Amino acid sequence: MPFPTQALAAIQHAGAAIFAADAELKKSVQDYADQVKGAMLQNPFDVGNDTLFGDWKTVARLSQAVAQIEAEFKKIFSAASDLSAGSRTSLSVMPTLIATHPQASDDLNVVKEIEATDAVIKPTRVKRKPLAASKKPKQALKGNTAKVWARLLEILNATAFVKVNQSAVASDIGLAKGSIGASIAKLIRTGHLVAGPTGTFKLAALKAH
Repeated sequence: MPFPTQALAAIQHAGAAIFAADAELKKSVQDYADQVKGAMLQNPFDVGNDTLFGDWKTVARLSQAVAQIEAEFKKIFSAASDLSAGSRTSLSVMPTLIATHPQASDDLNVVKEIEATDAVIKPTRVKRKPLAASKKPKQALKGNTAKVWARLLEILNATAFVKVNQSAVASDIGLAKGSIGASIAKLIRTGHLVAGPTGTFKLAALKAH
């Protein structure tokens, strides 16, 4: 007998939810990476950097696990579709975030537990290179970065470097100090800020007016 259409639809619905979770986790991994790079840029010897790095690795492991689960659901959906020849044409193939997956065996394997060593994260060097005055930032600011930028506009100028008390800025806008560092690093990359010596900054020339 054909595989029940309702069961096939339920499998597809679960797969779509896993697909959405996979996308959100990948975004979270990048957000944590930005925080780690920002913290290392500001103070490589801060003891809090170990905690940020550990959190980044944990989220990366979760993302890896969900990607494996999504691959398993593809195989489950494929096997169920083979049993449901009558309903195969009426349901679309379950979406996947990964373009291609390695060929797996016909048997449905249980997702393997991911050990801490599976997530290998290499330190990334961030160059402090100001954007040329003729270039415009390509990224629209949002979230915490937009809040930090709004506060920095009030205390910085485009003519001289000013030392920024990140703890005070964090307190003013109600954010954690680690988030301030990540936001400042992003503002440097997008050309909004120019970094000077020992924690000083100024507005980029294109923001002077």
